[in-house]
Amino acid sequence: GLLVAAFFAAYMSTIATHLNWGTSYIVNDFYRRFVKQDADEKHYVTISRVVIIVVMAISLGLMQVMDSISGAWSFIIEASAGLGLVLILRWFWWRVNAWSEIAAMLAPIAAFSYVKFFTSLQFPESLFFIVAFVTDVWLVVTFLTKPTEMVTLKNFYERIHPGGWWKPVAETMPHVKQDAGFGKLFLDWLAGIVLVYSTLFGIGKLIFGEVGLAMTFLGIAALAGVLLYVHLTKIGWESVAE
Repeated sequence: GLLVAAFFAAYMSTIATHLNWGTSYIVNDFYRRFVKQDADEKHYVTISRVVIIVVMAISLGLMQVMDSISGAWSFIIEASAGLGLVLILRWFWWRVNAWSEIAAMLAPIAAFSYVKFFTSLQFPESLFFIVAFVTDVWLVVTFLTKPTEMVTLKNFYERIHPGGWWKPVAETMPHVKQDAGFGKLFLDWLAGIVLVYSTLFGIGKLIFGEVGLAMTFLGIAALAGVLLYVHLTKIGWESVAE
């Protein structure tokens, strides 16, 4: 009984979290910003209630076309493929704006629908088409829409001092020095990913009694952890918080 209760608690918690999370994005980041900016809080609460019902209905509809957990994961990956690039480049390219991200979030759904109903492509081969389509869409939208206001860009640049393609903003703020050393930080990022996933797989294999594979994964995790620790110690741990 306790196990069943714990299972349902985790299940309902996950559902509630994602329904509220999705509704928050739609209402605060889209509706409140682009559709109706000057309404009172009561109006936004009402809209949130409507949106959460719509999101729930869409989710229930999607459940009807999924017959396995792996199918659900495939759908999630395909329906969000191509979004990662714009989320990374927004830190390094001044031209990326809110419409770029909105386009990158909506385009995968259209591409997935086309692949699902009009082609014979299967996962993971379908990702090549979806990622290419999404990238083309958000790039076109980026150049067809106005950039973020210069005041906002300057505030961001002065606070974050990002590297990359910020020349139009950097020229107006010569006193701000851009960050450098992204190559080594990229290696730290890779080491962190290897550390996390190797630890997860290692513990999983250990639970299932596959000691050999468990030791291999945990050994790789230890090596990645040592490399990460050595480099961060060398450059200073305070750089992580900057």
